[in-house]
Amino acid sequence: MVRIAAATLTLLLIHVTGVPPPAAAANPDPVLLVHGYRGSPSTWADMEAYLKAQGYSKVHAINLPGENNVENAKAIASKLKELRWNRVDIVGQSMGGLSARWFTKFLAKSTKVDAYVSLGTPQHGIWSACALPWWYGGQMCPTSSFLDKLNAGDDTPGDTFFTTIYSTGDWYVPNSSSRLDGGACFVRVEDVSHNGMDNDATVQAHTVAALDGTCAGTFKS
Repeated sequence: MVRIAAATLTLLLIHVTGVPPPAAAANPDPVLLVHGYRGSPSTWADMEAYLKAQGYSKVHAINLPGENNVENAKAIASKLKELRWNRVDIVGQSMGGLSARWFTKFLAKSTKVDAYVSLGTPQHGIWSACALPWWYGGQMCPTSSFLDKLNAGDDTPGDTFFTTIYSTGDWYVPNSSSRLDGGACFVRVEDVSHNGMDNDATVQAHTVAALDGTCAGTFKS
């Protein structure tokens, strides 16, 4: 039944996106899914099912403790320790991409992050967040000390494969804010809403490509 479901899903993706998803590696890394602002693990249901159909047997959607990215990054570290995953791929949606990148840049000391993928993440902030308290989404303000520190120096440290996926239909996060410099892969999709990024078939196909170390967009140096 699983093989039939996977084959059907692959054919559907080819029909919808025009591009077949790459085959997962024989022993793919575990994947941690990190939800966005005021989100929950349930937002990842479609992505989780898709990844498992593509051969990713270890997929976990973390339940973040709140809207403070630094505390969320600590929660990511604790969850990976609990899961005993010392090698992982991380996919973050919206603000979850900031929590995941803080972990990857500052806390992943004993954990190898092979691939980092963000979906509609305000890597350089959004001005609407400036009206929020710093501990409740205000860290996404472009002038926040959090983003100053996160974006200081190399955007893409180490040998992690960094990919940011953005949409022309995302009215919350400007496309320019999704960019990471320093060799990250920058992938554009058309007309997908901000909250629909993690459920869209084209985004899912690009996510698997990124987890496999393939850039379907352009590299930003």
